[in-house]
Amino acid sequence: MKKLILSAAFLGLGVFGFAQTTTKADFTQKKAERLQQMKQELNLTDAQVAQIKALHESKAAEKKQEMTAKKEDRMQKMKENEAEMQKILTPEQYKKFQELKAKKMAERKAQFQDRKKADATVVK
Repeated sequence: MKKLILSAAFLGLGVFGFAQTTTKADFTQKKAERLQQMKQELNLTDAQVAQIKALHESKAAEKKQEMTAKKEDRMQKMKENEAEMQKILTPEQYKKFQELKAKKMAERKAQFQDRKKADATVVK
């Protein structure tokens, strides 16, 4: 009986693990399905569906533009911080600061790659 329950539990966990993986194609398909569902539930015309789709696309473009602007702002602030650090630290200290920063970035990149590989193995 215990084996049966454990087997069912592992099977359930495995199903949930695979259910969490989505791709861009899945996302696009889900958007289309939601739009079709709206069309049926609200009895929309084809013209209304086209307008809603255009609205969603324009909002997505706005959001992407906002994200780009935020990224540029973050990069500008980072450059300003670097300039301030360079004013405060001696040349030797600044060089060591840059080395430590590069080391931390390399560690973060390695962690990200490891996490990405682990996620890829879960998907397969």
